[in-house]
Amino acid sequence: MNIMKKHAIIDIPEKMQKYYGRGKMLHPDTESIEAALQMIPPRRVVTVEALCRKLSDDFGTHVTCPMRTTNILKRITERPLADESDTIPFWRVIRNNRTIINSKMKEACAAKLEQEGLTLEFTEKGEISVDTTPERLYSF
Repeated sequence: MNIMKKHAIIDIPEKMQKYYGRGKMLHPDTESIEAALQMIPPRRVVTVEALCRKLSDDFGTHVTCPMRTTNILKRITERPLADESDTIPFWRVIRNNRTIINSKMKEACAAKLEQEGLTLEFTEKGEISVDTTPERLYSF
């Protein structure tokens, strides 16, 4: 499994400048994402977009690559953990459209969120949508 060991700061690729403009982009590492996840309190969720903004602020870049962030989140979700006390609360990160990130552990994430008291419902597309009332949505 190839989880990034060290972050990288690059120039925003030309093909992405139409979305983000010119500047610096963070390719985050697993450790940075895990540290941010540990900050999210129980019964709260954060969007990938908000997580990326937090990482950009931490590293002084204009943006954080959302695709790399989501890929690392999926890897964190799918890796076996040494023991239950080592749990990184990956289930508390949702997509910007307020649905659970699509991974092999989607149902387990839904179960964890329900255990924490969040309301879930299925969308017409079969995705799992999460209650994002202001008291549930976390801001770093």
